[in-house]
Amino acid sequence: MYGLLVLGLLGLIGSTPFVLAAVAPASTDWGKLSDISQTYGAVSVVLSAIALAGVALSLLYQVRLTRTSNEQAIRESHLQLAALALSDPALLQAWSPPIAPVTLKRHQQHLITSLALGELLQRFRIGHLSIEKLAVKLDGHFRGEIAREQWEREGAGWRSTMGAGDRRDRVFVRLVNERYEVAVAAGPAAALHEFQDLHLPQGCS
Repeated sequence: MYGLLVLGLLGLIGSTPFVLAAVAPASTDWGKLSDISQTYGAVSVVLSAIALAGVALSLLYQVRLTRTSNEQAIRESHLQLAALALSDPALLQAWSPPIAPVTLKRHQQHLITSLALGELLQRFRIGHLSIEKLAVKLDGHFRGEIAREQWEREGAGWRSTMGAGDRRDRVFVRLVNERYEVAVAAGPAAALHEFQDLHLPQGCS
């Protein structure tokens, strides 16, 4: 819509001298009009520059919107594959084999934490998370022992992949690694039993 408005404005600017020539009386002082037109020309240059800037901004917005839409579609496809793999151990081994020997349950848990990092990456890429907010999210993520295990096992792969990406990818993986190291230096991870209710009433399961 903005592009059409800008094109319309450019067309109006370009056609104005011809319209004036067609409707002007025969006795028109063209010398005086020439002086006026020079002033008009200077103004039209400024308006044209503004119009072109509007077109450029509109195109940049469309490119960003398309990129975000494509990334979201890829993310949804990835999540569908992950859900399918998690539903069947045989498919999980085929789609995402473990880097080193690990129990099936632990491998599933590592995949979930990897997907959680992927979600944070997507939100950071499209600007929904600032660096400060991402750091807070990562501090919470690395409280758990499974998240730390996953990064110990797969962090090198993430660093290699994200290092070949754009600036935001490199910032993301650098921050993930930084918050992981901070979490490890702060002390032991929260064990699984800390997330379980150990005081259920009699008869509950």
